[in-house]
Amino acid sequence: MRGTFMSDTAANTIACLGPEGSFSHLITRMRFPDATVSLRDNIGDVFDFLSSRPDALGIVPIENSSGGFIIDTVDRLLDVRCQLSIVEELTLDVKLALLGRPGEEVRTIHSHAMPFFHGDDWLKAHYPDAKRIVEPSTAKAAEKAAATPGAAAIGPRQNAERHALSILHFPIAGEVPNITQFFLLGHTANSPDTTHNRTALVVELPDRPGSLCRFLTPLSEGSINLKRLESRPIRGQPNKYRFYIEIEGSTADPRVQAALAQTHADGATTRRIGSYCSGTRFES
Repeated sequence: MRGTFMSDTAANTIACLGPEGSFSHLITRMRFPDATVSLRDNIGDVFDFLSSRPDALGIVPIENSSGGFIIDTVDRLLDVRCQLSIVEELTLDVKLALLGRPGEEVRTIHSHAMPFFHGDDWLKAHYPDAKRIVEPSTAKAAEKAAATPGAAAIGPRQNAERHALSILHFPIAGEVPNITQFFLLGHTANSPDTTHNRTALVVELPDRPGSLCRFLTPLSEGSINLKRLESRPIRGQPNKYRFYIEIEGSTADPRVQAALAQTHADGATTRRIGSYCSGTRFES
């Protein structure tokens, strides 16, 4: 179930990480098939674009099942200058394809670093002698493969038609789950609603032994499940940290309210950056 936020038609533009054919672009097109898409050069550029466009929404990756947290996204969400809210979590079940030209010997394989990491065993078994060339994105990899004799690319199969390539193998490393999760960001936070099954918080704790344990204890005692936890240094303050924390449940839930009130009484400060639904899933 999706959260209640700015209607899909109200957003004139959806900003996402490009280039065309990237996984961010793919899930943006799946979620908002009729919207105008603004492709940005990096995650920070998505945030900067949104800061000057109150009518826009943005989609950024937050976690990959193989590679973990996307730190660039975490750092921008933790920044005190960030006024955006998480309004939905989107999940992309990534199925990777090997793209190239039938009958041609594959001497080089181009891709982003993450598909190489995910498909390492498969590549060793099927293309042990092919040189791997890391590209900024899977879209750029397909572009390079299309222009280079003896080259192939790993990426979404949708890039085959876009670059006049064929699908040589699909899926590759299909037995290993490859899930990437994204946040839909907006300027207007969701209204408190108990149907939202996730809440994200920026947390600062007193500088004393056991402070993180003391923060987590009320959540445990309230049967509130912790989903994500990441500590990041506070810029310009050596040995000081902010925590990015996600919990199950909404701030409309009395159990969540009571647990957070207890953490505040113990000295923690929290900033809510979204209560939202996390069940929207797509497959590439």
